[in-house]
Amino acid sequence: MPWVHQISRVSIKRQGLLSWVVALGLFTGSVAVRVLFEPFLGGMKFMTFWPAIVVTTLICGWRQGAFVLSLATGTAWYFFLEPVHSFAIKDKNTVGALVSFVSVGGFLVLVMAALRETIRRVELAKAVQETLFAELQHRVANNLQLVVALLRNAQRNLRNPVAAAETLTAAEDRIMAMAQLHRRLNDGTAYDRGLEPLLKEMIASAFRELPVTVRIDVSGASDLTIDQMTAMTLLVNEAALNAAKHVFSKGLGSRFEVSLAKDANGRLHLNIKDDGPGSTQTTDAEAGSLGMGIMEAFATQLGGSLEVGHRGGTSLTVEFKNR
Repeated sequence: MPWVHQISRVSIKRQGLLSWVVALGLFTGSVAVRVLFEPFLGGMKFMTFWPAIVVTTLICGWRQGAFVLSLATGTAWYFFLEPVHSFAIKDKNTVGALVSFVSVGGFLVLVMAALRETIRRVELAKAVQETLFAELQHRVANNLQLVVALLRNAQRNLRNPVAAAETLTAAEDRIMAMAQLHRRLNDGTAYDRGLEPLLKEMIASAFRELPVTVRIDVSGASDLTIDQMTAMTLLVNEAALNAAKHVFSKGLGSRFEVSLAKDANGRLHLNIKDDGPGSTQTTDAEAGSLGMGIMEAFATQLGGSLEVGHRGGTSLTVEFKNR
């Protein structure tokens, strides 16, 4: 509804002192019209004040609407109700007219204030929906790129039918696992307790019963977008699966660390490290493994590139800036 959007835009522009100026202007206009059409309005003492109350409340707020209602009541009482130019009460008809005007005006202020709040909520929901849709499109595009990367990795093994079949099976398993993880991450409550509890849950699932000490410090994650937190969680999950396969299941290590810190320039540094021998997982990574292809894709989603080190274990580092 275009008119809803226009009302929202107008009300946003008229805030603070400007809203009171607009309210006073609308009231002044209603008085001017009332005086101008005095010969034609006859007994309709309050006719021109209703539009001013409605419009003021709708575009400026209920306080400004109540302000116009108060001014209109006093003005009509003094200038248009007998005896004119006086706040005297002539008879019970004067009391009835004033009470009716204030009652109906107050009701209009409440209704218009409720309508204004509804319009605000509709516009907010629309903005959130547009943002979520754009984010969904972005994620779908990224995940399709990831699938392409997995298939290219399988293509390298086409000369070896057995290796190609194993790679495709592994790719299928990884894509299904990521799909399940995406469903968990797209749950509206996934990040309610912050990023650290979610990472602990994912890592615990990857290591299962393996005797691994996990240390997580993601104090720099406060400004991350949902898209970045999702990519980071998926990257850490993949690193944990690789470490479980190459290090911990073979008894070659017992410690897994994840840290996210911000440097003086505002750039973020994600570091994932295990205490294994380093060479096994690094050699596999450098050979273009399926897991490494997945992690490189998520590093790209974060806005950085993946660096692999093997001093004192395998370390995976991504440097990127917050969006």
